[in-house]
Amino acid sequence: MSAAAPSTAHRLDDRVRNRRDGTRRGGPRRVPALEVVVMCVVAVALTIGSLLHKLQCAVPGIDFVSATGKACFADTVSLFSSRGLGTHVFPYVQPLGENGLPPGSLEYPTLTGVWAWLSALPVDSLHGFLVVTALTFVPVVVVTVVGLALVAGRRAWFFAATPPLFLYALYNWDLLPVACTVVAVVVAVRWPAGRALVWRAVVVGALFGLGGAFKFYPLVFVAPFVLALLVDATAAWGDRLRRTAGAVAGSVGVVLVANVPFVLVEPESWFSIIRYQGIRDIDNATLSVWYYAFQPWSSADSPTFQHTLNLLATGATAIALLAVLVTGLVLGIRRGRVPWIETSAAILCAYLVANKVDSLQYALWLAPFFVLVRIRTGWIVAYLAANTLLFAGWFRHIHLQASGTTVRTYADEALSIGVWAQIILLPILVVVFLRARAVDDDQAVDAHQSVDAHQAVDADQAVDPDRATDQGRATDQGPAEEAHPADGEHPAPAAHRTGAGPSTASPTDV
Repeated sequence: MSAAAPSTAHRLDDRVRNRRDGTRRGGPRRVPALEVVVMCVVAVALTIGSLLHKLQCAVPGIDFVSATGKACFADTVSLFSSRGLGTHVFPYVQPLGENGLPPGSLEYPTLTGVWAWLSALPVDSLHGFLVVTALTFVPVVVVTVVGLALVAGRRAWFFAATPPLFLYALYNWDLLPVACTVVAVVVAVRWPAGRALVWRAVVVGALFGLGGAFKFYPLVFVAPFVLALLVDATAAWGDRLRRTAGAVAGSVGVVLVANVPFVLVEPESWFSIIRYQGIRDIDNATLSVWYYAFQPWSSADSPTFQHTLNLLATGATAIALLAVLVTGLVLGIRRGRVPWIETSAAILCAYLVANKVDSLQYALWLAPFFVLVRIRTGWIVAYLAANTLLFAGWFRHIHLQASGTTVRTYADEALSIGVWAQIILLPILVVVFLRARAVDDDQAVDAHQSVDAHQAVDADQAVDPDRATDQGRATDQGPAEEAHPADGEHPAPAAHRTGAGPSTASPTDV
C-alpha cells in the first residue's frame, strides 16, 4: 500500500473518533453489570433520601412556615390532605367538590390519580402514604436507570447521581412519565433484529401514550417519532404509512383506554383536570418567564391581564413547539433521517421556556435527555446548577415571606438568578440538542461500521493485491460465535447478514 495515502480503514477510524463533541461515535461502551448495579443502588438511595427529606413535613403539628423552612413541602405532602387521598375515594368519578375537582382526585391525568389512590389505600396517614409511594417508585427508578445504561452507557450517571432525583423523586409523581419516556426510547433503539418494525412503532407509540396518561408531555414526543417514520428513505411508502399508523394508534389507544371509562362515568369530573390547569393564574409559583418578564402587571390582581397572559403563553408554546418540529424535519430531510430523540429533547426545552408553568421538578423531565443526547457536560452542569439554586432560593423566599419578611433578601436574589438562568439556558439547549447526536445515531454507526470496514479492505486490496489474503483474513474475523468463511471467500457485510449487527433497525429505519 502506498505510504502517501492513508487507507480507507484509517480514514474510517478518524471519522469515528473525531466527533464534534469529542466523544466516541461507535456507540456507548458496554457498562459492566456491577457498575449498573451500583448506578441503581445510588439512584434508589437518592430516592430514599428524597423520602426522608419529605418525611420531615409529615410530623404532626408542622405548619407552613416550618415546612417551607425545611424545603420539604411538595405535592405528595400537601395533596394528601387537600385532595382527600386519605378518604380512599376512587378518583374522577364523583361530582365536583368546592375546589373544582372531584373528591379524592388530583389535578393530573387519570393514571397519576389512580396511582396515588392505590398508594393511599393501605395507609391512613401522610407518613405511611409517603413511604408506600417511595416503595412503588423504587422499581420505576431501577427500570429507568437500567434502560438508560443499556442505550447510553456511563452517561446514565447523569440521571442516577444528580440532584433532580434527590430533590424531586418524591416531589410529585413525575417519575412515572419519565420512566415511560425512557422505556419508549429503549424499545425504539434496541428493537430486536428480524422483528416486524410496524410493531416497534406500535409499542413505542403506546409507551408515549402511557406516559401521557400520567402527565401530558410525553405525548408531544409522538410527533417527531412519526416524522422519523415518514422520512425513512429506506422503506417503501406503504411501510412508512403502516408504521406511522401503528405509532399513532398505539399512543391514542392507550390514552383512550386510560380516559374513556372516566368520561363515560362522570364527564364533568374528568374534564375538570383540563379546566383546572387552563384557568390557573400565572403567579410567582409558576416560575415562568411570563410572570417574571411582565412584572409588576403579572403580580397585580387583574383577571383581564391574566387572561391575556394565558393566551400569550398558549400561543407562544404552540409556535415554539411547531418551530422545533419543523427544524427537526428539515434536518431529517438534509441528513436522510429525522433526529427524533434530539428533536424531542429540543421540543421539551421549548415547552418549558414558553409554557405558562416551569415548575421546579420539570428538571426531572429533562434529566433523561441529558443522558440520551450527547451534549457537553458543561451544559448539563449549568442547567442543574441553575435549577438547584432556584430550588434553594424559592423555598427560602416563601419561608421568609411566610415568616413576615417584607424586604428583599438574599433568597430573592438567588430566586431571580435561578429563574433567569433557566430562562436563558433553555432556548440555548434547544439549539444544543438539535446540533448534537443521540444514542440512536450511535447504533446507526455501529450497524454500518462493519460494512465500511469490508469496503475499506476491498479498497486496500485493490492498491496492494499482495496483501489481500492476509488482510482479508484479519478483517473477516468476527465474534467467536460466528462461523468463519472459507479461505478466499468474502462474507456478506455484517449489516446484511441474517441476525448480524446490533439489535436495532437501520439508521433510517425509525
